[in-house]
Amino acid sequence: MGIILHEMKKLFSLKIIVLVAVLNVLFYLMYIQFYFEYFPNGRPDKDAYKVVIEMQQQYGLELDETEFEQFKLSYHKRVQEAEQLMHNDPQFKKAGISTYEAFRAMDVFSDNKEWDELDRYALFNPGIDLFWELQGREYLIEQYERRLERPYANLSNEDAAALQRMDEMVASGTLNTIFPSMIYDNFKNVIFYVYAISIISILLIVSPIFLRDRRSRVVHLQHASRIGRSLFLSKLIAALLSAVLIISIQLGCFFLLYSQQPGIELFYEAPINSAFNFPYFWHDLTFAQFIMLTVAVLYVLGLITALAAAFFSSISANYMALVALQIPYIYLMTQPLSRVLIEELIMLYRPKYAQPLAYGLFITIVAGLLAYRWHRERKGDLLL
Repeated sequence: MGIILHEMKKLFSLKIIVLVAVLNVLFYLMYIQFYFEYFPNGRPDKDAYKVVIEMQQQYGLELDETEFEQFKLSYHKRVQEAEQLMHNDPQFKKAGISTYEAFRAMDVFSDNKEWDELDRYALFNPGIDLFWELQGREYLIEQYERRLERPYANLSNEDAAALQRMDEMVASGTLNTIFPSMIYDNFKNVIFYVYAISIISILLIVSPIFLRDRRSRVVHLQHASRIGRSLFLSKLIAALLSAVLIISIQLGCFFLLYSQQPGIELFYEAPINSAFNFPYFWHDLTFAQFIMLTVAVLYVLGLITALAAAFFSSISANYMALVALQIPYIYLMTQPLSRVLIEELIMLYRPKYAQPLAYGLFITIVAGLLAYRWHRERKGDLLL
């Protein structure tokens, strides 16, 4: 264990810690901060989210038909309030608009300047939020009314397993729940960037693990003894533990910030398959369970990256060669494969076992390559 801790200490030098810390802060400011500061993002999403929070506090996480009728009644009351505002507001009187239906029917792209000005006034006047709220309520009503047929819209009739799964969800009543898509979309966007910076951080810290010894000629001394040749396995363990430490610190910072998002705590126990969320998923998980699954996947991908970094280090003759191997790996993991690996986790529109097979394939490839390198190390091969 002392050897492993010593190897980890070598990896976490003060210089590399400062470099990775600065990189993480810059990455946060450039890509992640936006999703924390502007949640929900835009309108009427912001207004719809406020309404969903009110629904959760009034009805709970599930909405039955009686409660839905009450919700529609509250919408009509808000429409009446909007029309009362129109009757008293000179801007609406000037444009000849006295009902909410007439306001919604306005063609703002026509040559009617009064309609265009009225639309801007109603939607962008800081003192008027009611019309955005009504759009948010209309969106929620539409989503709930179409909750039983909407899931089938993008499914192929040839995908029997997905159709069966959708039938199960419709029959179970999970689509009566009200988990909002704003929370899922925000979490998915942020977790992708957490995943990306984790990959980069692990590569930066772990990659010198073999190359540093080779460049300092220490490897020749190591091969002079049996214990020295067995260091290969100790270094791999150090790489894996380092990856776990890196991800744990990053996730700790992430959840510290994420827990501050308004209203999130109300939906931890809500099923992610719901009337207000898209897409749909192979498994009936609550949002809290989905978060835990995502965290587990991040650790798996982090360990795979640590093994890949160790392999790159074991075959690179210099740091230029090491970087040449790292760049394609980062691109591969964060661009073409990111959807399968992390962004579309357990999504119904992907084959059910595509992701477990992808993880297994990566682990097998990297472990096989490292096993080959270890076999050469045990024989004392000094060619590299």
